[in-house]
Amino acid sequence: MTVEAPQITVKRFSKSWSNTNPNSLISEFISISKETNREPDTYHFIVGKNSLIDPNTKRSVLEFIEEGVEKEIARNLEGWASNNDEGLALWISPKLEGYYPCPKVIIHRIAYTPDKEKVVLNSVILFDAEIENPVYKRGTLYTLPDTENNILKIIGWIKRKSKENVNLESSSKTSHQKAVYFANQIRMGISHLQVIQEMQNTGFLGVNSISCPTSFSSLVESNSILNVFAGKDKYGSLEFSCPSCNKTNRRLINQLISNCQHCGADVRC
Repeated sequence: MTVEAPQITVKRFSKSWSNTNPNSLISEFISISKETNREPDTYHFIVGKNSLIDPNTKRSVLEFIEEGVEKEIARNLEGWASNNDEGLALWISPKLEGYYPCPKVIIHRIAYTPDKEKVVLNSVILFDAEIENPVYKRGTLYTLPDTENNILKIIGWIKRKSKENVNLESSSKTSHQKAVYFANQIRMGISHLQVIQEMQNTGFLGVNSISCPTSFSSLVESNSILNVFAGKDKYGSLEFSCPSCNKTNRRLINQLISNCQHCGADVRC
């Protein structure tokens, strides 16, 4: 089967753009840009009562996924997130003719907002490799303790499989600012074909093909994989121990918290 050029796939996607929620459209553009440029893509889900919620639409993530292996993975992720206070989960999606042009790994991590809202941080890493036992791996959600060493092991596995360094950095090509610009162009009634052409001319739309749009990983929000999973941001470590109860607190990227997520003690510097 011939791999479809990304601009052709995006043209098919564009039929729904005029009726798409603005925040969802920005997220979709970021996802398209990152996938076609083979850059890591990060986003988050809100952990509701026995469900995962898309933060843009406030709807259940399961509503966006067709019945099949990916929906079962999503159900397993919901159960894992609902029943655990911390941890990592891992899903390996091998290449699949007609759906996924290359393998990808999605890393999931339980975290909390400053308001103590439970979320799942997710990061998609695309790479080229042959994956053994693809059917088993696609149907399995791996869970493991939330440690930096486990993150390094996952990155190391991808490096060994792809025989290349893993690109963990985002570039200016895939910036949130550009996604907002193109979403505004759609809102103003600019021709979809004209917008797609400008995406291509500026490098926002890369040269790599795009996965089937019904996938679990199509709900996205831009961030940096290094920030999300290396455990640091502009304020320092995302994790710290409460001086009162000694339990570990976890912050979201570039957000400080005032009180311990466990005992409520003041943890401001």
